[in-house]
Amino acid sequence: MEKIKKEHGYNLSKLQFIGKGMHGSVYRIDDYKCIKIFKKRDTCQKEIETLAMAQGNSFFPKLFDFGENYIIREYIDGMELDKYLKDNPLTISLSEKIVKIYEAFGDVGYKRQDTALLHIFINSMGELRLIDTAKAMSISTKYPKIILGDLKALGLKNTFLDHVRELRPDLYKFLTLKK
Repeated sequence: MEKIKKEHGYNLSKLQFIGKGMHGSVYRIDDYKCIKIFKKRDTCQKEIETLAMAQGNSFFPKLFDFGENYIIREYIDGMELDKYLKDNPLTISLSEKIVKIYEAFGDVGYKRQDTALLHIFINSMGELRLIDTAKAMSISTKYPKIILGDLKALGLKNTFLDHVRELRPDLYKFLTLKK
């Protein structure tokens, strides 16, 4: 971590600690940027590559800079979608946004069109943003098993599928034929 402090002038002890996950720690630089420091260089490289693929798509954070074990990316303000859904209803509008973020995975070329709901943030405007892309190329799957599993754990899978049936009958058929 000392290398990051020197190279970029960031004293991590003076930055706001946002959180720690499986891959590393994140600190807020300012209202627009954060720095994510990875435990493993290969995971950092994967996230750099997947974020680069998604630049220009509004569901994914902007990538500003990177190094061997860190990225500086857009700070995403909001709440994890799984936590949000514990206290707020899954509306048809929100289901439509989940479908759009799912489709965005394929649009940007990700092999894995799936993620945990804790990696999707919802902001105060109701917009969804993805915060972790490191595993987006790890396996090839179009079926959103993790998204549906997380919704099931919240008791919302059937509500989501009802919304998808109304919004996108073609996608509903795909999601319900695959078990």
